[in-house]
Amino acid sequence: MSSQKFLSNKKTSHQTISISPALKEWIIRYVKVNHQKNQEDSRFKSVSSFYYYIMERIMVLFKKGKTLDDLEKVEDKKIKDFFDRFTFKATIPLYEMVIEPNKYTPFTFEFNTRFLLLYLDLFKKEVKSHNFNDMGLFFEKIRSRYAKTNVSKDMRLELSSGKDREPVRGTLEFIGKYRNLHFENCKFFAAVFGILGARVTDFIYSPDDYYCRLEACETDLMFNENLAKKERLKLIEENINYIINYNRMLDDKDLYLWMKLAEDSEMFVSFKNQTVFNKWIKNIEVHLRRFGKKEEFLAKILLFFNKLHWIRIENIKTLSFQIERAIEESKEQKRYFYEYLSNISEISQKDGIFYLK
Repeated sequence: MSSQKFLSNKKTSHQTISISPALKEWIIRYVKVNHQKNQEDSRFKSVSSFYYYIMERIMVLFKKGKTLDDLEKVEDKKIKDFFDRFTFKATIPLYEMVIEPNKYTPFTFEFNTRFLLLYLDLFKKEVKSHNFNDMGLFFEKIRSRYAKTNVSKDMRLELSSGKDREPVRGTLEFIGKYRNLHFENCKFFAAVFGILGARVTDFIYSPDDYYCRLEACETDLMFNENLAKKERLKLIEENINYIINYNRMLDDKDLYLWMKLAEDSEMFVSFKNQTVFNKWIKNIEVHLRRFGKKEEFLAKILLFFNKLHWIRIENIKTLSFQIERAIEESKEQKRYFYEYLSNISEISQKDGIFYLK
């Protein structure tokens, strides 16, 4: 028997393990392929070197607190490197609150150009033309990142290929944990489908269960070698319309429709009576006097009426503006407006332009 001193100084020792023939062959093939790619990499010099490196690194990870369960969470390196460029750690309750007003804001290509184009590039590298298995494998790599996280419970994709090269169809199911973050992810997946060349054909959404199901089918864009930017933009817009539309908006909070209406300069806000007008103008005044500058008070008041679409500001520095025709024709709203401005300033007019002093 070897002494303890001799054993501790031995460079290597032998340990026999039993594995299946299939796993053995898999490991040998993996080592051989990677050795051919880079013969200078000592990790793939031999099967023994590969075993040694893997076992040592695993034990180091266990020493740092990792467990066997963590091995199931390991991401594909390409996928991890890709998303790490566009993601960051955030405080969930904060972002759940912040994104709520943007629920029906479109997923714009201009703001996400680089991300979406790189997503398309990644897809083309990972998926060969009309290779059903490649599509499934690509999704599983994406799923490893999204399926079970602090903001999602599960994610599944079913793919079905038709006969005679019929378009591939897919059903994506996604279950979240937070209402607003889940809805944003639904928009994100619809946009990604669009950039990849898949058309959304149906969308089922349950806000109470944080569940969504997207039905999609392949278009000619999916394996188009050209960028076809214009066509992909159109497809993104069509896909997003399944998620955010007036049919869904009318069942939601009033603020979402009002936000859309506010974007139309041909519409204006009116007050039902003098009491309501006074209440709102008082709220505005209180904040302007408390948080604003005294010399900017009248300019901010004009900005308030401008946002109501009652006036069009000509020059904010000279406090000049024009009154919208709709207000001129509305006796009550016009009276509220003139009486209020007369109380806080002097009004003059020249060539249809009004001025405050």
